[in-house]
Amino acid sequence: MEKTKKAEKSSIDPHREFLDMDTDEEDFGRQESPETEEEHLSEPVKPVIDEQDLNKLVQYVKDLTMLSSIKDSDWNENCHTIIREYFENPVHALLSIYFEMDTLRARLNIPEDDQIEFVYFLRTPWHIFTVDNFHAMVIFGSINRNAMMCVLKAMENMYAPAALNSGEWPEIIRNNLVFNLHNFLTCLTESVYKPMGLTKLYVPKENLPDVAAPPRDEKPDLSKEDGQYVSNKLRESEKAQIDRFEGIVRYWIKQIQEALANTSKNTTKGIIFDELQHWTAIYFNLCCLHDQLSSKEIQSILRLLENVRSPSVDSFQLLTLQLHQGLEQAASNIAYLNVLSEACNDLKCPNEIEEPITKILLLILFIWTESPFYNISDNIEILCEIISTQIVLQCKNYVDLQAILEGDVENGINILEKCISCCKTYRIVYNKVTSITSHIKTNRDWHVDEQLVFKRINTFTQRCYDVIEICNALIVFGRRNKVGMIGGAKGTEHEDYCCRIENLFYENLEKVKLVRDNILDVTNSTWLKNMQKFRDSVTELENMVISLIDRIFEEVQTIEEGIEAIYALQRFKHRESLRDTLSTKWVQVWKIFSKEIESCSNSMTLREVYHPLLQQHSENAIMLCLSKYLERLFDMMIDASDWIGECAAEKCILEQYKKVKNAIDNKIQHNDEI
Repeated sequence: MEKTKKAEKSSIDPHREFLDMDTDEEDFGRQESPETEEEHLSEPVKPVIDEQDLNKLVQYVKDLTMLSSIKDSDWNENCHTIIREYFENPVHALLSIYFEMDTLRARLNIPEDDQIEFVYFLRTPWHIFTVDNFHAMVIFGSINRNAMMCVLKAMENMYAPAALNSGEWPEIIRNNLVFNLHNFLTCLTESVYKPMGLTKLYVPKENLPDVAAPPRDEKPDLSKEDGQYVSNKLRESEKAQIDRFEGIVRYWIKQIQEALANTSKNTTKGIIFDELQHWTAIYFNLCCLHDQLSSKEIQSILRLLENVRSPSVDSFQLLTLQLHQGLEQAASNIAYLNVLSEACNDLKCPNEIEEPITKILLLILFIWTESPFYNISDNIEILCEIISTQIVLQCKNYVDLQAILEGDVENGINILEKCISCCKTYRIVYNKVTSITSHIKTNRDWHVDEQLVFKRINTFTQRCYDVIEICNALIVFGRRNKVGMIGGAKGTEHEDYCCRIENLFYENLEKVKLVRDNILDVTNSTWLKNMQKFRDSVTELENMVISLIDRIFEEVQTIEEGIEAIYALQRFKHRESLRDTLSTKWVQVWKIFSKEIESCSNSMTLREVYHPLLQQHSENAIMLCLSKYLERLFDMMIDASDWIGECAAEKCILEQYKKVKNAIDNKIQHNDEI
């Protein structure tokens, strides 16, 4: 087939593949019909591969696919279709095969998941694979879950050595190529290892001239034969290489400076374990860096640059000394932090913490006096903040916000108050322990910013008070177990209005539940806005309750009705504004009692006309009824006062009651004597 012949020719000479697709030796000289612009811009004709060869190519791909735990049964019809499309349509340059969950997949580009493992098959666009040329022309490989690491290792160990040892290019082109290759691998190495917290120095794999470095205190004498020879050789044959190494060493200096910068500052805001892990990571990184600097390859590059008096070498030597100091500092910090970490294991907040927190703070004072790093106020301040963070974290884990917001308010309030007490104890112990710093014989003062130390403690305490406020609102506005408690002609209407208030409250409570993870998160400031919205909603509900109370008491005419209404609304006394409103209504009930007393007093002075024989007995019966009636009202008011509370008008009205009651009793006694 003519198309097959063209495919074979294009595979032999890839530089002519596009030319061969449009011309054919057998058709050369034949007059061609003019082509339109649309036909001229169309893609080359796709190859026609017979079914037998296509099946062989598919099998080749399956044989070269190396994935962990892949089996023959994993291959499915979808994979076969995609692989066949890859061979039938050479516009696709890449074929990748991978597992998605437990299903084997194939696609004509890179998998979307960066963390996935896959096998790839690569070709130049429109290169046509055949059964004969597939194994010779295919580029394939595997990428594990760290794709950038795979690229780095392939470039560093295969492509870079091949390029550096190749003699195909002229010197100028080769120098430019090697320079760009080193820059690429330097950046790629850092991008791979820096997220791991490691400082990895890229070491170029170039052949170095065997040059011995002169003593550091002796300048090279270029008049000597050996020195003149070395200088001329470097200047004439190796200058480009020296320039490349100079740039690489400068990049090393930058990387080492960044690694050492971590030893002079600390932004750890976690618990003591995080601080220990931080310094352990620094120590491990500096140890790895120290081992790299001791390698033969790096030392050879440094000797070469030292021979030409490169200014970077002096800076490099100074950084090496700082590296040793950083290692000593990290080792010292790890030793002190291990001791402090063991003491923090005994801290179990919010249970009894006075003894363990005292021991921890005394250890911090010991570290302040002995450690060469934590003897600075800013650094010892970090340890104090870490202890605060650990207390907050343990108290936060002790609080079950979900259970509290679902209705376990009484137990929740007790837990929150326990956490608040724990934080207060920590502050008291801190003040006691730090008060002895002035008596410790040191050449420095304890200048620790207490506002920073207790910042998270104060924030957490306020968040606990916020949750207690929500719990109290839940007690007041939450749904009751009893219904129909509000009496009167409009009792049902008032009950419906009360249910409406409850429903509105639970709508606002649901909004709080959606952000409950932010409530005790002291690093999240968005909760302040949520809490303010909740407070505003509760204020609106309070106004609705006040309106409900006023409407209920507009219908209250008797003492019984007043006491029953206050009993039905008793839960609202937990809110200060509503408590004042209920107190006003309680005064209203006392005034009703006062009116009843006055009415009885007026009834006692009325002169009724009775039959002369019944005059005395009738008057006594009326007085006795008035006395019993007042006694019953009095008992009701006194009993209600026990759970409602006293009011300002109570004393005056009780005096009125005694006066009228005594008058009635005296009159009854006088009639009996007559």
